[in-house]
Amino acid sequence: MQDFTKLRVWHEAHAFAVAIDRALATAARGRADLLNQLRRSAESIPANIAEGAGQLTDPQFARFLAVALGSTTESTNHLMLARDTRVIGTSTAEELLAHSGRIRGMLINLLKRLKY
Repeated sequence: MQDFTKLRVWHEAHAFAVAIDRALATAARGRADLLNQLRRSAESIPANIAEGAGQLTDPQFARFLAVALGSTTESTNHLMLARDTRVIGTSTAEELLAHSGRIRGMLINLLKRLKY
């Protein structure tokens, strides 16, 4: 068990969720279903990291990190769709996609260290 606020990946994921929320506040109206799902998947990333950090064993922690990784991939997909349907501007989407890529790499590295 560890303090999730000391994990760099949690800080990155939290910042990503905040950035998504801000981007969606100025996004084109329409596609509320897509935007809601994007927001939910982005919020799920730091939430699963935090929940996993509260587990008692590394395998339990790794399971939540794997879920966070899945949510990162889901967010990437929704961002691409939002960009390609012009719900979110291209430059904003590209910045957010780069951010999700960094989180993905961090999660993969942490999972490797846990030998998951």
